[in-house]
Amino acid sequence: MHALQVAYADEPEVRHDADPQHVDVLTPPAEDQARLERAMNVIGSQIGELSVNIADTSGMVGDVSSSMSQQADEFHALTRDISMIARSNQTVAEASRGAIEAARTTQAGLDTTTQSVNGILVNAVSDIKSMATNATEITGVLDSVSSQIKEIHSFSESIQGIATQTQLLAVNAGIMAAHAGEAGRGFAVVADAVKQLADKTGTVSRDIVSRLEALRSIVDKLQKQNADNEQVANAAHQRSTEIDGELQKFTGFSQTVAGMISEIERISDPVEETTRACSTVLSKVSELDKQVHNSADMLTAASAKIDRLVSFSENVIGEVAESGIETEDTPLIRHCIAKAGEVSTLFEQAIRSGAMSLSDLFDENYTPIRGTDPLQHMTRFTQHTDRLLPPIQEAMLDFDPRVTFCAAIDRNGYLPTHNHIYSQPQSADPVWNAGNCRNRRIFNDRTGLAAGRNTRPFLLQTYRRDMGGGNFVLMKDLSAPIVVNGRHWGGLRIGFKIAV
Repeated sequence: MHALQVAYADEPEVRHDADPQHVDVLTPPAEDQARLERAMNVIGSQIGELSVNIADTSGMVGDVSSSMSQQADEFHALTRDISMIARSNQTVAEASRGAIEAARTTQAGLDTTTQSVNGILVNAVSDIKSMATNATEITGVLDSVSSQIKEIHSFSESIQGIATQTQLLAVNAGIMAAHAGEAGRGFAVVADAVKQLADKTGTVSRDIVSRLEALRSIVDKLQKQNADNEQVANAAHQRSTEIDGELQKFTGFSQTVAGMISEIERISDPVEETTRACSTVLSKVSELDKQVHNSADMLTAASAKIDRLVSFSENVIGEVAESGIETEDTPLIRHCIAKAGEVSTLFEQAIRSGAMSLSDLFDENYTPIRGTDPLQHMTRFTQHTDRLLPPIQEAMLDFDPRVTFCAAIDRNGYLPTHNHIYSQPQSADPVWNAGNCRNRRIFNDRTGLAAGRNTRPFLLQTYRRDMGGGNFVLMKDLSAPIVVNGRHWGGLRIGFKIAV
């Protein structure tokens, strides 16, 4: 640990080496002492300027590194997206090819089915037409038979009438033969034969009439049934015409499928082209992705090296400041250390009085304040720092015109109470809030954490202060540790402008 030493021109400079028993008292002549002080001032000033430039460069490299890392991530995401597009296009192309093949198979099946059904239907229609024609012809034949039966029936009725008359004639002849006696016996035989013939003729005639009636009944039934068959055949013929119309739709479906195949082929060709283009772009973007990631890694490494260079320059500045040589920053360093001690005393008094407990002061439960942007937090000690710190922090703004802010932070970079000018109520604009609402926030960047965790008498850093919206202010950051009852709480942090 380095101790702050302030040497005056009329006092010897005492240095304590690693061996506590070895003490060298250097008393150079006044001229050499003045020359050494001037040299140290020049060195300190130049290293301070170098530190400023290095800090500025470090910030720029950090910004470029962050931007490059973001671009690398975006390139990586773009590579994934293009890869997904390429896979999607490949899937679409495969689906298109599958759809074309399926459509062609469907078209072939439709054509085959249409032809087969059409052939069957043509044969069925031909058969139905033949049935209808046959039914019509049979109807004519039956009508002719029915007419002939009617004629035969009328003939049979005439024959039956003749037979009846013949029977009457035979009876009359028999009566007359009986009256004639022996002379009419031969005539009686003839009359009897005629009567027998008439009886037989009547019997046959009645039988023919009976059979004709039965035949006519059958013919009537056949006519009715044939008429029904003819009607059914005609209806079937009509239905076959409708089926033929429906069958034409299959032909239309086949033509539609052919059109679909053509359209899918039109889609498939550009998809294939897009897939090939995506493959080419993916190859190039993948190469760029590797290059960007390599550049980002190199920038990150360069940023880390510059950060080490910044730390080195800050250590040199600290050594110069601790050497006892008066510099332009020495009064601020003394004052910062003194005020950090006052803050420590105020905290210890508050604990002794019971106004605040030690556990409250070291509370690390940072509770987010809902609806804040940038996010603000509360702890159990925030209300106490609001009460205790403003007098010390506000007075520091008047100590030196270069001082921009003064605020105490804990070991984790939490800044509970800021200067009034930076403790405005938040608005709806996050960029404005970033520059004007800096209290209750956690500044856990490199500079903030170093200031809060430093245990040396003081720490002088150079950094770019982020004011939000991409605006940065190049500043020096001076901090001194705050120790309460032997425990390191954090540091009193002062930001001041760099003399141009």
